[in-house]
Amino acid sequence: MQRLLLILSICLLSGCLTAPPKQAASPTLMPRAQSYRDLTHLPSPTGKLFVSVYNIQDETGQFKPYPASNFSTAVPQSATAMLVTALKDSRWFIPLERQGLQNLLNERKIIRAAQENGTVAENNRVPLPSLVAANVMIEGSIIGYDSNVKSGGVGARYFGIGGDTQYQLDQVAVNLRVVNVSTGEILSSVNTSKTILSYEVQAGVFRFVDYQRLLEGEIGYTANEPVMLCLMSAIETGVIFLVNDGIERGLWSLRNAADINDPVLAKYKNLNLPPES
Repeated sequence: MQRLLLILSICLLSGCLTAPPKQAASPTLMPRAQSYRDLTHLPSPTGKLFVSVYNIQDETGQFKPYPASNFSTAVPQSATAMLVTALKDSRWFIPLERQGLQNLLNERKIIRAAQENGTVAENNRVPLPSLVAANVMIEGSIIGYDSNVKSGGVGARYFGIGGDTQYQLDQVAVNLRVVNVSTGEILSSVNTSKTILSYEVQAGVFRFVDYQRLLEGEIGYTANEPVMLCLMSAIETGVIFLVNDGIERGLWSLRNAADINDPVLAKYKNLNLPPES
């Protein structure tokens, strides 16, 4: 009976733990945070702006700790692609290809050469128009990555039976700024950050159930919030702040003036202001 009770205790402790997956998940669209829903539900602008994004650099100087890798960076290096996607999904901007501009120019040279030689394909017989110039540029960088900003845990054990949980918070910060192409003036600049949660849950038993007979067992799992999703969420939030700040400064306007009280805009308005004392 005593053994049965101990085994039952282990089962109860492990009841909140998820079983390991039996097979790899099928390919699917990348999950998105609440910031993406807010981004795609912004009120419509009077007109979309042509915007160019050249390169969003990683200026954190942080690398993954040993033994993971001494040469791999702590944050993804795809922030430029994330920002272009966020700008397009916001429906406020029309991103122009700039990161792969040289490849685009090469393709246009090939078409023009074929047109001059008379060997052009049917789909390229129309003369190429000039490339569209941007109204504004959006520059920026990943300005910070701090690990172990906050950590803690809780646990309990009674007669060799117990469990514990631990967590750790990291943080990534992003800067985005809008630059007027005509004058070089920085029209707006925002800093956004997103925490990255990692936690571990464990349960186990360590007890003598009989003379020289030891019962020992443990179970647990860990979960780490993907840094890529957190970085994307910070960028999406930054784009919403840029839109909101531009409306307040008169840089661009809403199609419907009554949308100034839109719930999404109100949610991100003055969010960074410190509370009044």
